[in-house]
Amino acid sequence: MADTERKQAEVEYPGVVGEAGRAWLRSKPFGNAPRESARLLIDFGYILQLLDLQPGMSICELGCGPGWMSRFAARHGLHAEGYDIAPDMIEIARELAEHEGLDVRFEVADMEELDLGHRFDTCLLYDALHHSPRADLVFATAHRALKPGGKVLLAEPNWKHRFQGRDASGEYGVTELGYSPRRLKRLLRDQGFTDVQRFHNTRKRLFSNTPRDVAAHLAEPLLYRALAPFWTQIWLRAVAR
Repeated sequence: MADTERKQAEVEYPGVVGEAGRAWLRSKPFGNAPRESARLLIDFGYILQLLDLQPGMSICELGCGPGWMSRFAARHGLHAEGYDIAPDMIEIARELAEHEGLDVRFEVADMEELDLGHRFDTCLLYDALHHSPRADLVFATAHRALKPGGKVLLAEPNWKHRFQGRDASGEYGVTELGYSPRRLKRLLRDQGFTDVQRFHNTRKRLFSNTPRDVAAHLAEPLLYRALAPFWTQIWLRAVAR
């Protein structure tokens, strides 16, 4: 697919998903099955923790979609800005921010080309990078957004998403890729990032003191480690030089 066609599909996505799809965009992170809404809310907690976000800090979100992460960040006392290539996404984000009384800046922009002038303490890429085949350009944008020593955090589905995302790609024409941690780490370093670290977010379930659960509690870390390439979400944090 030509570059212009690929990006146009992303621009048009909010308009082609129908009323139910737009209602889902507006309701995120809520309005899902309990397990999915819980995952999204827990992920925001991870973002607060991994970026050590303190009130008064600044964050930019690239590929922000309807902006729920940026709005949550503003509620935490951050100066938050969100950028997305789709004008309809930004319209939703602005409308909801105004309705919620939040001071968040949302702008239409291409995360492969944006220059934010090294203004931010932190940069977030949450479930956004797999919509671009040019992760190198997106990471260059993130680096241009950050002050020296600023941190970028990305959360992505793993390499299997290139297959799992085929339905959405076929129906809407959007880009649905899957990256490996190894490739993402290399691309981050190539774009001037250092201290690249991975976070593992497994084992979110209940345990009892029964022998079976105790055995599972001891064995699961080894199992997760062995099978991580097949099901683990990718979280990477890096520092801008």
